[in-house]
Amino acid sequence: MVNLPDSLYEDYTISRVNLPSALASTVPPSPDIRMIIKWVDDLHNNIPSTFDFALQNLTIHRKNFEILPRLLWKSHFTVAMLLQEILKIYPHTSRPVYSQNWMHLRVYNILLLFQCITHYPETRNCFLKADMQYYFYTLMDINLADTRLECLRLGALGVIAHMLSPPVDPAVVCYLVNTSCLQHCTKAIDIGSTESKTILSTGEGLQYCCVLPDRFFFIDGLLKRQLMYLTTMARPCPSLFNLLVGCYTSLSYKPRARRGLRRYLPDMLFNNTFASLLAADPAAERNRRELIKNLEMK
Repeated sequence: MVNLPDSLYEDYTISRVNLPSALASTVPPSPDIRMIIKWVDDLHNNIPSTFDFALQNLTIHRKNFEILPRLLWKSHFTVAMLLQEILKIYPHTSRPVYSQNWMHLRVYNILLLFQCITHYPETRNCFLKADMQYYFYTLMDINLADTRLECLRLGALGVIAHMLSPPVDPAVVCYLVNTSCLQHCTKAIDIGSTESKTILSTGEGLQYCCVLPDRFFFIDGLLKRQLMYLTTMARPCPSLFNLLVGCYTSLSYKPRARRGLRRYLPDMLFNNTFASLLAADPAAERNRRELIKNLEMK
């Protein structure tokens, strides 16, 4: 498996996607707001090179202009046009066949712009009211290990993760779990990201996972499969292990989940299977001790 970054909030365009030299060499270092507006307008240009140039520049400078999410959302047909580009790559998510038109780079940059949209409360609420998260679930469910496809999956997960960036809005969590987001976020655990843990760490997310037995068994089965997966790795991923222990600890705070965990104990956390990881990670060991303490409660 490709070593992907632990955080969905870091900028991994530099390390994961090689830019075409023609684009990389023509990015203005410090645009003004007029240039940002022009690039948004250029997204509607039918000339691919103009579109890609504008898209690349907006992506690079997206953190420097708080007005950008509103420009993207409120300008006519911009969001619809970006979604059309995402839809074009759907047929390629089952088998990674790409032409030389940098399709994956284009879609990845579009995903970064959508992360920008979901990061800000005003445009995030508009995004949710439009039920737009469904467009990204297809990319989140990608199973192939192709580097470019994993990059797209990570970008789509980032769109959801930015809706859960601190401070977490309980209403957003409720909305996401009620639209089956949690099932799609299980891919996040495979690659060591954090939004599934974020959902579990909120009262709303825990309530969702624990209110029905089948939901608890779904989460418990997923976590145990990931623990088993860690045992097959030549060098087990510490961040993934810490995530799994943290998820179990979060579940153990709920009485119904705690009773389920006692009955279906995650033995590998208590039988020295991961002794070396626990010894090297004080945070994981603290979580494990907290889990033990919670399981001993009535």
